[in-house]
Amino acid sequence: MAEHLKRNALDFFGESELDIKRGKYNLAMFHLEHALQLAFKYTLFQLKGSFEKTHDIIRLLDEVIELTNNERLRNVRDEEATTLEVIRDSYITSRYFPYSVDRLVVERAYNVVKAILDELKLVE
Repeated sequence: MAEHLKRNALDFFGESELDIKRGKYNLAMFHLEHALQLAFKYTLFQLKGSFEKTHDIIRLLDEVIELTNNERLRNVRDEEATTLEVIRDSYITSRYFPYSVDRLVVERAYNVVKAILDELKLVE
């Protein structure tokens, strides 16, 4: 199961790159959110054998930070709180409502997700 979560997280991250290149920014945000959600669930599964059944990436990140005491992740959480909220909210918004997002917002979100995936040692 863990490897499935990791593989899907990386696949969603890869899809976000393609979405950005094609100008599909709403889909890029959706894929970035899924990449983070699955990356956190993979990490939690590795750490404790389970994960909370939630889509809230901020709650999942907080739990990873609590379990690992990772200062770099804590800094990202503090410094990029607004970007993380935009990513979290895109899970619902991009699925059910007309939604558009600016390229610069998506690029910032992409960089935040990449930094987190790098810190979790998921990006290959």
